[in-house]
Amino acid sequence: MDLPPILLGCSPFIGAGQFGAKAYYYYQKFYLQPKNMVKLFKKSFDLGVKSIQLLSDRPVDALIEASRTAGVNPFVIYSTDLSGVGLRRTLERLRSLEPEVIAVHAGIADSFDVNEIMKRIDIVREYGSIAGIATHRPGTTLPWIKEKRIPVEVILAPLNPIGYCMEPDFETSMKAIRECSHKIVAIKPLAAGRLAPREALNFVYSYVDNVAVGIASGEEMKETYDAADIAFKERKVRE
Repeated sequence: MDLPPILLGCSPFIGAGQFGAKAYYYYQKFYLQPKNMVKLFKKSFDLGVKSIQLLSDRPVDALIEASRTAGVNPFVIYSTDLSGVGLRRTLERLRSLEPEVIAVHAGIADSFDVNEIMKRIDIVREYGSIAGIATHRPGTTLPWIKEKRIPVEVILAPLNPIGYCMEPDFETSMKAIRECSHKIVAIKPLAAGRLAPREALNFVYSYVDNVAVGIASGEEMKETYDAADIAFKERKVRE
């Protein structure tokens, strides 16, 4: 399966804690006002990026609306910690988006509980999607996935040049990422806004082909997508 080189992430849309003082502002701006999510999804489509790393309930509804009104069938990777009936209900809601990958949330994956992970993977397979895993601890979870032969094709893992959220440490995480044979989608590439897009994406694309980045405005989106396009093309030239 080919993954798109860049996906629009949705962490700002839920006011994720990694954004510090801005988290509540983002929560109010996006989660409590879904129309603003719809606008950014449509802006992304207009800029040619129709791939989304999706999470949570309201971003799901906003993407469904944006896709329907824009006439776009987006490429979707959905991350969730749900299981059982809750996961089945969510996958039913997602049917119109036909998500390519459903990833087990890091909160589950990083617990190393094979039974809990496999319960979710089995349901994902029933719905015809590719199973993935998200991790916040690439240095330990990536080798464990290989050791236990967890049947996933895609891994979402933090990757950035300052080691932000790359647990247990930068060096161990980089070694695991370099040695990983799975498809990796880099998350937190801009370290929650601490890094400029060009600097960060040049680094990230040196190790992986795919990046998901949270964006909170049209201006940020244009800058980030332009930087990603340049960085990805430069990597291909080097190869």
